[in-house]
Amino acid sequence: MSYCGNFYLEINEKTVLHNMKIIPRAYQAKATIAGVKALRSPDKRALVVLATGLGKTFTAAFIIKKLRPTKTLFLVHNNHILKHAFDEFRLVLGENINMVTYNGMSKKGSKTADIVFATWQTMGVHLEEWKRNSFDLIIVDEAHHSEADTYRPIINYFTGAKLGITATPDREDKADIRSIFGPEVINVTLEEAIARGWLPRIEYHVITDESLDDEALQKITAEIRESKRRFTMAEVNRRVFIRKREKEVARIINGYSEKAVVFCPSTTYADRMAKWLELGESFHSKKGRSQKDTWDKNQATLINLKNGLIRRVTAVNAFNEGVNVPSVGLIAFCRVTGVLTIFRQQLGRGLRPGKDVLIVLDFVGNLERIQLILEIMNKISDLHEKFTPKEEIEREAYVRQKFEVSGKGFEFTFSDRVKDLMKVLEHCERDFYPTWQEAASAARSLGIDSVNCYEVGYKKDPRLPSNPNVVYEDFPGYGIFLGTGNSPARSRDEIYLTYRQAGAAAIKLGIKSRQQYYREYKKDSSLPSSPEKFYSDFVSWGDFLRTGRVRGVKALFYKSWKGASKAACELGILSSSQYRSVRKRDKKLPGFPEGFYADFPGWGVFLKTGNTGKKKDFYPNWTEAGNSAKDLGIKGFTDYLTNRKKDPRLPSNPDKVYLDFPGWLKFLGKV
Repeated sequence: MSYCGNFYLEINEKTVLHNMKIIPRAYQAKATIAGVKALRSPDKRALVVLATGLGKTFTAAFIIKKLRPTKTLFLVHNNHILKHAFDEFRLVLGENINMVTYNGMSKKGSKTADIVFATWQTMGVHLEEWKRNSFDLIIVDEAHHSEADTYRPIINYFTGAKLGITATPDREDKADIRSIFGPEVINVTLEEAIARGWLPRIEYHVITDESLDDEALQKITAEIRESKRRFTMAEVNRRVFIRKREKEVARIINGYSEKAVVFCPSTTYADRMAKWLELGESFHSKKGRSQKDTWDKNQATLINLKNGLIRRVTAVNAFNEGVNVPSVGLIAFCRVTGVLTIFRQQLGRGLRPGKDVLIVLDFVGNLERIQLILEIMNKISDLHEKFTPKEEIEREAYVRQKFEVSGKGFEFTFSDRVKDLMKVLEHCERDFYPTWQEAASAARSLGIDSVNCYEVGYKKDPRLPSNPNVVYEDFPGYGIFLGTGNSPARSRDEIYLTYRQAGAAAIKLGIKSRQQYYREYKKDSSLPSSPEKFYSDFVSWGDFLRTGRVRGVKALFYKSWKGASKAACELGILSSSQYRSVRKRDKKLPGFPEGFYADFPGWGVFLKTGNTGKKKDFYPNWTEAGNSAKDLGIKGFTDYLTNRKKDPRLPSNPDKVYLDFPGWLKFLGKV
């Protein structure tokens, strides 16, 4: 048996396709069993979440092989993903399955095929040509796109079972794809996959040596030391970071022999960079004079990269999803993105199993990027400790000459300059508007009117925090903060004053779920569109709609978190993600205990993983944890991420472990 990327091949003496038996990896086999079970249930839907590089498409093919539907529709959002999926299905299912493509270039044989691989665009145009029951199974690749207005009607049109596969289930606009596919039957994050060593080892290098103004950096650190002056991130970025010349970036990348994907900020930049790189070529949406011409040229670029005719590809967003080049050994970031979803997608282009190592060169452009990397690094490190025997961890070197954190599957290396920037970062954290009211006024003046808009637009004002709900202890909820709890036609006085009044009104309308609420809340003009954001004391949808407990009737769920905890442990549940899928075995377990029980103690205590075996025993409340952090001299969020490991009882994310977490300022004794 030989290992081949996302699967194993069992090859007999005659090495031809139909004599190859493809065997799934352990987590793919687990996902297959769970997916088939969910699709055969009365609900007929399943959501498979596997990190980029773990073989989501192969897993979907394994599910088809076991489920054996008569006719399947596989929906994708571009032709590159379509071809990639078609080829991988052929490997798993063999030549006897009749598979066809259904897109702008080919529709032949789609009515009689066993599996139809279609683009959303083409299926949307020709939807009326299909009967609603044409397919027994509808598979949606990159399922996080499903909530889009152009996609959802197609999914709703067909009556067959629904399978969603994605690496990133949580959308930036907060729309929940679980309303379509149900809760995850398996959820393996990128951080967990790296920590467990299921993906190639990462050597992550933050390149700052020639992109920083040392004199400016030293001056800022001196000002901080002498006068305790605070700086905005925008000011530090402007004074310290020097935009590295493209020729110099290319020189560094050319110093490596691995095939590389270089992510660029624009198509113009990508075309210029490709000229500086040895055997370089660009890949983006403006390559040709027409859509077909662009497709042909980009496809040729992929083929040339796989065959070694070119060694380096400069790409923009077109390379984020569905492009599989197993031989890529280097990823370079020449663009800065603060969006974690995009960062994961781009990093995943090189994270294909079957190779020894992926080298990452990050040409850092601002403090926000450093903060993002630190958060990911600490999460991976925590998970590594969780899944690795103690004696093996002790043999690994975590701190070396440079600031370096490493484990079995990862290594993050920072220069001394980055350590200096981390110190500066600590002094940028509190340079926000002192009250939520002032921050709210600033946000509204920028025209920000939604959470999604805020996540992008807050950067226009350096005094707006990225997470006002954490920074401001008395944060009233995004509805009040952005003034969007009521529609423009209504004044705030016309909205129900309290959380309970709104809940009672929703129940009176016969609303029993969050999804139903979003559809029907307009029947009562006094109901806000998003009560979970409008009311600062919102507990959970189960509590709001009283589906968790009904007066005069025995409680539907366990009365206390302790009773629910005991039941969850008896089911063998060890994580919050596992809880979502397994808890249905006991109908008295609520879907979101962290919101249902006001005194929820955190998942570590709830599942008894925080104080047993090799798991960490965290402080029982945020007050004790905060006192420990202060005793360690921790002064800010970034400082906490770096130094909290000095006390093993400090969790990496106290804001999630402690339900009554008061905000970072109060937690660290700053207010």
